[in-house]
Amino acid sequence: MKKLNILFTIFAFVAFQAQTISGTVLSKEDNKPIPYAKIGILNGTYGIQADENGKFQLQLDNVSRDKELLVAVPGYNQFRSSVEDFVKQNPHNIYLYEKVTNIQEVVLVPNHYKDKNLGVNSKSKSVMFTPNMEKGDSMVEETAVEFSSNKKLKIIKININFSRFEATKPIKVRYTIYDEKDGKPNNLLLNKDIIATIEKDKLQDSTFSVDLSNEKIWLQGKFFVGIQFIGQSDGKVALSGALFRSGYYRSFYGNWEKIGIAAPAINIDVKVKK
Repeated sequence: MKKLNILFTIFAFVAFQAQTISGTVLSKEDNKPIPYAKIGILNGTYGIQADENGKFQLQLDNVSRDKELLVAVPGYNQFRSSVEDFVKQNPHNIYLYEKVTNIQEVVLVPNHYKDKNLGVNSKSKSVMFTPNMEKGDSMVEETAVEFSSNKKLKIIKININFSRFEATKPIKVRYTIYDEKDGKPNNLLLNKDIIATIEKDKLQDSTFSVDLSNEKIWLQGKFFVGIQFIGQSDGKVALSGALFRSGYYRSFYGNWEKIGIAAPAINIDVKVKK
């Protein structure tokens, strides 16, 4: 009986371990790690975020085998696999293939364009959006704001306004841009991951800006600009918000939900056709 108990314990341990899949997210072209990639369930709020070296550990023992695993990184084709197939290999490296895109060159003639700021530029200290950064890479939340322009524009900067920034260590933020479908964010439009490091002394009048003037981000019509904080913070961090504006929210690859009461202070500096 003792031997049977030992064998059962070993079997249970191995079975449990088989559901916790480890690996690295890598670029197939150069075999280099892809940092901070989101590995999650399609249309679900469960997953994990790889670390700065692309490494991850994902526990799948409570996930239905017919669910689909998704990794979506700007500039790469999506990786998709059924959970049933994914758990058959451990460790399981995820290889992403670079997406081939043809970007039309647009010449920016200064006297044909004007500078504008679009979006939510509130600096309220009472209306706040507080990201959930206590759980680190096991909780990936994303918030976005809708934009619309009937004229072609080029994004120069993305700005976020903070109502509180008490972190003493730098924090990272990922920027995302989506097209629109049925009034909500849909497909990623960026050709590469844009991740910035925020420190308190980099804020100007409580605002952090990322310069995208060298990127070829031309847009027209409806689109969404979103942000996702990466990892944990050692102090309270909160964005300003504006009442009676609409923001959008999701966790991992879950469905986007509209926030009808207020929107986070995400705004963009653009060059737009006169």
